[in-house]
Amino acid sequence: MTNLSALSDDELIGQFASGTAQAFEELVLRYKNSLYQYLMSLVRDEGAAGDLFQDVFLALYTHAADFKAQGKFKSWLFLTARNKTLNYFRDHKQTVSLDEPDEEGNEFWHDVLPDGEVGHLEQLQSREGLERLKALIDTLPPHQQEMLYLRQYLSFAEIAEVLHKPLGTVLADCHRAVQKVRKLASSEEFL
Repeated sequence: MTNLSALSDDELIGQFASGTAQAFEELVLRYKNSLYQYLMSLVRDEGAAGDLFQDVFLALYTHAADFKAQGKFKSWLFLTARNKTLNYFRDHKQTVSLDEPDEEGNEFWHDVLPDGEVGHLEQLQSREGLERLKALIDTLPPHQQEMLYLRQYLSFAEIAEVLHKPLGTVLADCHRAVQKVRKLASSEEFL
């Protein structure tokens, strides 16, 4: 039998569509942590995040045969998660806009955030540092919070695809979010 962990996402979907149930399990295992953490960052409720996680993979389970293998599975997965989250907020009558414009009115930034500067939260050495970073990110508008959480798992191009925004806009938005976190981190309020 093929080592499923060595296969690409597209190959796994093909295997699953052909009847290999273990291929679906491998996809779930591959993305369970990053997708669940992303959902938790949006809904901040373990039960809701778990339900949304199941909904995302149920959508894959029921539509795997229709999936067009183009090397964009991760983008599709996070886009599906985002859409399910927006539906959750709508259905629960919570008013959170993940697409609200920047309150500073900045158009474009010429100094673009280099790929990889917003690293994984796991790079922080202590739990206290992680909690401090989360507190700083929580002060940002929802669309900037989402941008930083997505950046942990997706490239800028993938984020642009998920959010249906031009790459330049994503780069500028992410740069502004990082700048705000840096400014907050250097202020005495969070020291």
